[in-house]
Amino acid sequence: MNKKRNLIILAIILVLAIIVISRIVININKPKTSIDDFSSVKEIIEYDGHKYISMQNSTEEGFEKDIYITFSKPTLNDDGTNNKNLYEIVISHVAGMLKGKNFRLIDTDKNIVVKIKFNDNDEVSTYTINDDSKYWEHIQTNYQIDNVKDEQISNFTITSQILANIINNNWIYNNINLGSKESKVDNYEIYFDEGYKVRKIGSEIYNIIFTQNYNGQILNGITTTTSVENVENILGSPTFNDDINNIIGYKGDYFYIFFTGDEISIYPKDKYDEQKSKKFGELVTELNKTGDMNTFLNKLTDLYPDYASYNSYNKNSYVNIVYPLQGFEVTMGAASNNGITIYSNFQGYITDSITIDDLKQNKQMPANVYTKLDTNLIFNEEMNREMLDEFNRNPYDKAYLAQTDYYTVINENNIFKFYSRDKKKIDSSVTINNFTNMISYSQNKFVYGVKDEGIYLYNAENMTINQIVQGKGNYEIEKIENNKIFYDGTSVSF
Repeated sequence: MNKKRNLIILAIILVLAIIVISRIVININKPKTSIDDFSSVKEIIEYDGHKYISMQNSTEEGFEKDIYITFSKPTLNDDGTNNKNLYEIVISHVAGMLKGKNFRLIDTDKNIVVKIKFNDNDEVSTYTINDDSKYWEHIQTNYQIDNVKDEQISNFTITSQILANIINNNWIYNNINLGSKESKVDNYEIYFDEGYKVRKIGSEIYNIIFTQNYNGQILNGITTTTSVENVENILGSPTFNDDINNIIGYKGDYFYIFFTGDEISIYPKDKYDEQKSKKFGELVTELNKTGDMNTFLNKLTDLYPDYASYNSYNKNSYVNIVYPLQGFEVTMGAASNNGITIYSNFQGYITDSITIDDLKQNKQMPANVYTKLDTNLIFNEEMNREMLDEFNRNPYDKAYLAQTDYYTVINENNIFKFYSRDKKKIDSSVTINNFTNMISYSQNKFVYGVKDEGIYLYNAENMTINQIVQGKGNYEIEKIENNKIFYDGTSVSF
């Protein structure tokens, strides 16, 4: 009996032990989903991958705790990328545990002191690194300055008469005979038969793109179909290179030129006006004094009306203005980096007393100014243009209104754009109000309905519109079969 009782007790002990062990294992493997899952500052720091050393009462007035740690990575990597996210994660986690207690994170090996302060609601109000509230922007700028490279100027022999005319006429649009314009899409006037499309800003040509239709050389024996590899063989190593989109580019005395193997895109040289540059610096100084971004934007667009893009959302609570030829952009209402961002092709005054040369020599960073000195804004805009152009022609499923083997149709604010998928047919656009829907009838023909007007047939290849049905109704097209359009419960032959 005693033996049996002992076996029962032993079994119970084993079961309890298994339960306890399993709970320990579960707790060990349980994912950390909140600050409450951690028992100490040491545990949370080590969980984030850093080395905890000690914690003691702070030696600096205004702070309660000094936490000595070794961060797992430096603030800036050798390639110029930063580890801001890694630092802010551990800052946030420790702040969540020491809520309301101002503290410092100190890494003596890396000479880093992070100071975190809370507001009256026990929320982090500020944090600085080495007493710099813009530490991340400054180390990024310093890296860019230390590694900045002068952009190589290439020499070209221009053989295109139209390009020579544009340069000789200082890019003034009305002074140049471009030929016969067939259509206009995305701000580009399309001279399809001549083989180029042109975008102008104000009175000047901002960008000319030579297409596969252009017969002849542009420069140095290069045509629009010369491969990127052969361009390099002729012109040498490119100044600009985008491996993702297979774009290379060069900077000359009069223009920037970019090659893709089927198009050649050209922009005028950087624009610099000493008087306007000084006025721009005064506007930035005024902005830093008043903080009035709206007034700054109004005065900026008066000074420089030739911006390439002006995007605004939510009743102008977000604004982004881009000036590629001047080398800067302005952003307001974004999650970060609100202010002026200057690029490698920026020239002149940043404030009324600091120029780009001062910034490079003394590393003075004015308020509301950010840098991308490793990027040329004209090249950046060309990459964006090429990516958007490729997307518009061959977007992912459901990102278009209609599509055939020849054309992709995209609707943007009642402007219906017909993009040639292989760039061998003409692009065009049609404005349609009270639009209902559209169905492709053939590779280049599209049928669409307009409420209380009727049904239309658009031929994208010759850009003609024919009305098939006229009258009142929704004109919601259901299908097209055997030259019959079925709509609103009825049909019509055409």
